[in-house]
Amino acid sequence: MFTMKALIVYYTMGGRTKKTAHAVASALTKYEVTFVPIELPGNFFQRIQVFDDFEKGDFSLIENELNSLDAASHDLVFFGMPTYGNKPPGTFHEIMKRMKNFSGKKVVIFTTARFSGKGTLEYMKEKIEAEGAQVINQYNFKRFFWIGKKKAMEFGKEINDL
Repeated sequence: MFTMKALIVYYTMGGRTKKTAHAVASALTKYEVTFVPIELPGNFFQRIQVFDDFEKGDFSLIENELNSLDAASHDLVFFGMPTYGNKPPGTFHEIMKRMKNFSGKKVVIFTTARFSGKGTLEYMKEKIEAEGAQVINQYNFKRFFWIGKKKAMEFGKEINDL
């Protein structure tokens, strides 16, 4: 039986962040987990076009997801973002803007990166705390190819045991 609720919001272009989010969630045995996925559809070129639209502020493709963002009934909120130039995608700002009932929440952040990502965590933490929430843990999953489930599940277990 679950004793708490977790909301996991993730953004994925190629699937790495999605796989990581689900691996983290699989270890959250004390939590009833709800996902709000922001997944770019189509082939590579279509995903690039959608990414470009998002970066230009056109979020029409994900309005339902953005409008569903509400932390009210969740004890813990996770944000999983890929790293682009040591920052999260611009969609992260729209997520922060649209998240309802966020102030005072405990937050866990993670990033997926091929090369870097530490700067992305710092950037996200700063933005989240400016909204009145508290980042209680963070992790940068960094690997050039497949990140793997083991580290993500270990991170999830660490959060579960807090």
